[in-house]
Amino acid sequence: MNRGINQFKRQACKYPYLMYLSVLFATSSVEAMTLDDAFSASLKYESQLELSRLSVSQSTAVLGQATQRDGLKVNLVGQLDYEKIETPTNVMFPTEGNRRGRSLQLQLDYPIYTSGRHSLGIEVAKNQLSARHEALSDQRSETILNTVMVYTDVLKKTAILELRKKTMSNLQRSLYESQRRFDVGMITRADLAQVLAQVAQGQADITQAQSNLTISEAQFYQITGVTADNLAAINQLPSITNNVDDILSKTKNHPALIQAKYEKQAAEKQYALTKRELWPTVMLTSKLGTQHAATNIGSESNSYMVGVQLNVPLYDDGLNRANINKAQVDIELANQKIKSLELDLNQRIRTTYAQLQTIRQNKDALQNAIDAASIAFVYTRKEFELGTKTTFDLLNTEQKLLDVQTQKTVNQQDEVVFVYQLLDQMGNLNDLVSVPHHQ
Repeated sequence: MNRGINQFKRQACKYPYLMYLSVLFATSSVEAMTLDDAFSASLKYESQLELSRLSVSQSTAVLGQATQRDGLKVNLVGQLDYEKIETPTNVMFPTEGNRRGRSLQLQLDYPIYTSGRHSLGIEVAKNQLSARHEALSDQRSETILNTVMVYTDVLKKTAILELRKKTMSNLQRSLYESQRRFDVGMITRADLAQVLAQVAQGQADITQAQSNLTISEAQFYQITGVTADNLAAINQLPSITNNVDDILSKTKNHPALIQAKYEKQAAEKQYALTKRELWPTVMLTSKLGTQHAATNIGSESNSYMVGVQLNVPLYDDGLNRANINKAQVDIELANQKIKSLELDLNQRIRTTYAQLQTIRQNKDALQNAIDAASIAFVYTRKEFELGTKTTFDLLNTEQKLLDVQTQKTVNQQDEVVFVYQLLDQMGNLNDLVSVPHHQ
């Protein structure tokens, strides 16, 4: 073994560029962006996630408002006034004159009974906050899935571009050989024209593939905020059960469905709260004040008062009835949203599951097709060189090989997307990606 190492060192010294290339390749491998790196970037960059986080903060503030809405209220009331009094001449003890007064009063009010409105208001706010948390989780899951889609799309378009370039290289070789054969009269001008047309088409395919890759890279940047210069291949996929019923049973964990259920609970509590808008309120009130009136004889007084005040709304011109009707509609909408989400998740899971199974079942068949097309291409080229196959036969065989290779590339990346789509539809995608919710 030491002998092999020493030999490698001597070769590296003799050919220093070999050492440089090995270091360069190692560096490129280390610097390749992985799918987890892309997740981390998109979860920091996605603007919709920040909006969802702000929505959670807003609901937290609303809960604080609901908690403090019916607390102790303390008011300091001051007053300056001027009063002119005139009395009829037939009054025995006239009190007419001018009076200037000033008063200062400290008033305390505390609701000791709100007919349950205070606790219901807090419950509404809590359910709304829980719904916003689930909306954030759903947005995070959507961001992760979008990252997978753009990541695999770049890998797919890159692989297709490389296939087009490889095909173009073969076509140029075929063109060189066909030109030589044409010069010596072994093929006709029509055969040469076929090759030229195929080369032109190959160049157009490269241009189109490059354009498609550029678009995919732009979409990748839009999701992640980083460029897709060097993406690592996805070599391992999360495991998915082969039982579709097991997958369907896990849809109850989907954050969008949990969000809808919290919204329904909030609507039900809001309905109960609205029904109690016209119920009585009992306030404990207390006043402490001083008053001074400047008249001909002057007066000054202090006052203290502690009491209980009952407030019973009697008429609001139908506003409460309108509020109750709206609350009932909100409950119906929430119920319908839950039903629609359940049906949608059921349909999407069945469709995605069927597509995934089709791809996995066709893997072996597609690989066999590639092997057969590769062998056919090798032997067709040999027969073409011997003159037993035409230019058209060679080009047709090469196109078949390109088609199955392209299909394999597409299927590989589609399999990744379908697996992550199922995880998203099951509500497990957030747990799978170990990146903090808030960076």
